[in-house]
Amino acid sequence: MIRIPKGRLDQVLAALVIALVLMSLAALIPAVAQRLAVSPAATPEPTPSRPAPPAAVISPDERDRALEGVMTIVDDHTFGTAFLVDAKGDFVTAASLVSGTASLRLVDNTGGMHTLRVMGIDAAQGIAMVRTPVYATPMVIGNPGGLLPNDPVVLLASPKIENVEPATPGVVIDPTETRLALRVGDVPGNLGGPIVGPGASVLGVLIRTGTALPINQAAGDIAQWRDQPGTLLPLAPMPANLVLRGSDSGSTSSAAPTLTVQSISPSRASAAKDTVVTIQGSGFIGGGALRVRFIPVASQAGTFDGLGAALVSPSTLTVKVPAGRTVGDYSIQLINGDGSVAASAVAFSVTS
Repeated sequence: MIRIPKGRLDQVLAALVIALVLMSLAALIPAVAQRLAVSPAATPEPTPSRPAPPAAVISPDERDRALEGVMTIVDDHTFGTAFLVDAKGDFVTAASLVSGTASLRLVDNTGGMHTLRVMGIDAAQGIAMVRTPVYATPMVIGNPGGLLPNDPVVLLASPKIENVEPATPGVVIDPTETRLALRVGDVPGNLGGPIVGPGASVLGVLIRTGTALPINQAAGDIAQWRDQPGTLLPLAPMPANLVLRGSDSGSTSSAAPTLTVQSISPSRASAAKDTVVTIQGSGFIGGGALRVRFIPVASQAGTFDGLGAALVSPSTLTVKVPAGRTVGDYSIQLINGDGSVAASAVAFSVTS
C-alpha cells in the first residue's frame, strides 16, 4: 500500500473540490444564459404626472380691457349693467331696466354721468339698446354656438361700482340656441351684463337671474336699432344703494372738490328759440373765465358757446343755449371760473 504524505493528500483533495466546482459551473452557465436571453428585464413603471390645472377663462389683461366697455345703467328705481357694442355709443342691456321707465342714467367708469337715448326694446328676447357718446372701447362679440354643458364663463360688471363684483365666475348648465342656463352668483346690479368666454368675447346677455340670451340672437335687433332715431330720456336719480368705488361720502378732507359735469336739464332744446339749461356737477367756481361749450358728437364743425353762464352754487350753474344752433347731439365742455376744464360726454340735443 502506497502511503501519501498528509500535506500531499490535502493538496489532492483541494484540487478535486476545485475541479468539481468548475465542472458544476460549466454545466450551469449555459442554462443561466438561456434563461437571461428569454427573460428580458421588466420595463419600469412610469412615474405618474399630475394633470395641469385648468386655464382661467380670461386673463387679467383681457378682463381689464373688456371692462372698459362695461358700465352701469340706472332707471327710475334701480340699477344694472350695460355694455358697449360699437363706436356709436350703443350699449346693450336687459329690457327690464329700460321698458316702462321715465328716466335713465349711464354711470361711466370714471364716475361721469350721461343721459341716454333709448334705441329699441325687445321684450320677447329680453334685451334693449341705449345710446350715449362715450370714450371707451367696444367689447368683442363672440360666438356662443360652441358652448357645452359645464363650460366656464365670466359675468362682468362695471369696476366703478363698489357693491358689485366686476368679474364673477359661472358655469353654463344648459346651452340652447335661444337661451343659456347658468349657474352664477349674480346680484341685481349684474342684470344686463355681458357673459364672456375665452378672450373676453361676449357670448350672451344676462336677462334675468340664471338666464342669458345668446349674443347672436341679439344681432338682428342691434342692426335694426342702429338706424332708429331713438328717444332721449331725462336723467334718472341716483339710487341710494348705488355706491361708487373711490367716492368716500364720509371724508372730512378740506381739499377742493373735483371739477365734474354730471347732468344737464333739460337735456334737449329747440333750435327755434333760446333755452336756459341747468348744469349739475361739482367743483364749480365763478369768475371771468366761466364758460360752457357745446361740442357736436358727429361732426368737427358746429361747436358753440352758451350765453350768460352764471354760478348758482359750487354744484349748479345755468347757461342759455341760443336759438339757431345746428340740430344734433352735443357733448359738454366746462371752462371753470379759475380756468380749469372739465371735458364730459354728458349728452345734450338740439332738435328742430
